[in-house]
Amino acid sequence: MGAKTNAPKRAAAPSRVTLASLAARVDALEAEVAALRAKAAPKRLDAAAVAALGTTLLGAIGELDARQRFGGLVPLPDLRRELRARNVEASDADVSDALLALERDFKIDLSIAQSPTTVADRGSGIERPGRGLLYYVTRR
Repeated sequence: MGAKTNAPKRAAAPSRVTLASLAARVDALEAEVAALRAKAAPKRLDAAAVAALGTTLLGAIGELDARQRFGGLVPLPDLRRELRARNVEASDADVSDALLALERDFKIDLSIAQSPTTVADRGSGIERPGRGLLYYVTRR
């Protein structure tokens, strides 16, 4: 009978890293990151859905203005809350897209907050470089 040894088993020698194996690993990681981004990215509305949302927005702006007596200048946080109360299934990004489209079509005006650091809900506004924080909407 042979003598038993308690020597640790030798680990397999690590495979050699090559440029090809590194490139393959980078490609695999980039594909994985792209798949995760695609999964996490919110689905945006198409042009027809944005137009339909725009019609809903115009009605909500008018009704909210009359009910709350805003004097024509409706705060965006109030508009977003009104849409949620009406069970409008649109993300904040979709609502912002529709508002910007309505402004481009000269159906509404978006106004900036004069003091963006003091508004109650800055996140409900629309940040626009060069313009500031769009925080109010008025119908034309």
